[in-house]
Amino acid sequence: MPHAVPAARDIDLRFPGRIGFAEAVVLQQRAAEALKAGAGVGTVFVLEHPPVITLGANKKLNQVLAAPPGVPVIQTDRGGGATAHEPGQLVVYPVVHLRRLGLGVKEFVLRILGAGAMLLAEMGLAAEPRLDPLGLWVDGRKIASMGIHVSRFVTTHGLAINLVNDLGLFSAMVPCGLPDVRMTSAARELGRDVDTAAAARRMAGLAAQALCPDNAP
Repeated sequence: MPHAVPAARDIDLRFPGRIGFAEAVVLQQRAAEALKAGAGVGTVFVLEHPPVITLGANKKLNQVLAAPPGVPVIQTDRGGGATAHEPGQLVVYPVVHLRRLGLGVKEFVLRILGAGAMLLAEMGLAAEPRLDPLGLWVDGRKIASMGIHVSRFVTTHGLAINLVNDLGLFSAMVPCGLPDVRMTSAARELGRDVDTAAAARRMAGLAAQALCPDNAP
């Protein structure tokens, strides 16, 4: 019997709020293990983190200058280099089974970047998805960073979009190992505040639709 084609409604959408990075890793690991055991097609977590610096698997790109007191620095297994998470930044963790969705890694990355670009477009910002350097860019300024890990076709980690965060934590590092990068946020580009709760809900839906475009609800 042929397998049913996954639909966007088959992807669970979760909104844990503002949680620590380690707690988010546990949530992703549980979802990933369930997928590897054969259950479902995936979960999209959309959340915020308290201030934290995370390091990627590419050690050459992990250039932390001086972590502020009280801000943890955490090694991860995702791609890329050092980056910052802080309140007001929208973090999207799609934990999905690529084979069940019929996706390769590059196509998955492009679809998640595209969903982020669409979210920003709806706010009035034209963001360009790039694979090298990876992320979303507004007139040469980086507004979103992405790094993932794939194991047995299951993805973890994801996309971080700067919405209303003050960006100060990025000065503690060379973001993603890019010495000349200028970080920006939706609030800075628009000159106004952004409803982060509404953005989280919308981003989750856009991500689900991007992963299952032919079956969007």
